[in-house]
Amino acid sequence: MDLKHDTPTHDTAAPNDAAARSRTYKNVAAVYDLVYETRTEDVEFYVEQVVKAAPRRLAEFGCGTGRVTLKLAERLPDTRIVAVDMDADEVEVLADSLRARGIDTVETHCGLIQDFEAEGLDMAIAPFRVFQHVTDPAEFEACLTRVARSLRPGGVFVFDLFNPSVPLLAKTGRIVSQVFEDGDGNRIERVVDVNERDHFRQTQFVEEDYTVTTPEGETYDLHWHYHTRYYFLGEVVPLVERAGFEVVRIDSDYRGTPFGEGEYPGDLVFHLVRK
Repeated sequence: MDLKHDTPTHDTAAPNDAAARSRTYKNVAAVYDLVYETRTEDVEFYVEQVVKAAPRRLAEFGCGTGRVTLKLAERLPDTRIVAVDMDADEVEVLADSLRARGIDTVETHCGLIQDFEAEGLDMAIAPFRVFQHVTDPAEFEACLTRVARSLRPGGVFVFDLFNPSVPLLAKTGRIVSQVFEDGDGNRIERVVDVNERDHFRQTQFVEEDYTVTTPEGETYDLHWHYHTRYYFLGEVVPLVERAGFEVVRIDSDYRGTPFGEGEYPGDLVFHLVRK
């Protein structure tokens, strides 16, 4: 598999499978919001950053199903937002949510970051470790360059990555096991395994597998498999600078704790401006 920009593989209901089409969760994108509904710290952080900047035009890269997008559209009705993601299923979920809420200030775009065409934007964000899915540093730089070119001079870019945990990188196999229940009586069991670690290329293969049990006792499985790459701070800073950004600050969490302070491993939260 080409590891440059890994397209996740996941299950989707077959077009001629009426039973599958009638299920509450036809793919992993449909269950995404349930899994992450309690993860709010980063959403609040990005909403705060955007509200403070008050951009007229904003791009969100890696919008997914709209955890951040929908909050931004509600808080900033005068801001035009372009929401970009390479996963068509997640973009479809977001588009459905926008229609249901009557929001017409968000334009969804399914595609790769380096193919994004825009200029003169006031601000861009890439929440929830979007660039971990870019597994080639040269392509990471190309993505950053495209983001920089989409911004006006002085435009703001905020994104985050994992700060790699050295103890965790020594492990393979199961790292997550969770059970969720929704308001319709469905029970969702989620397990996440990390395998095929390549310590030279800093990549790993992540397998997210879901078993859904309906109120009637029917069970079915959903899968989302993808490669990721972990980046250390020392290799990211030269990439963002060569792409045309100036580093304003780097935090280790969403509360503004400077990198190197706070709990380990924390995150890498970059605050940049286009030169």
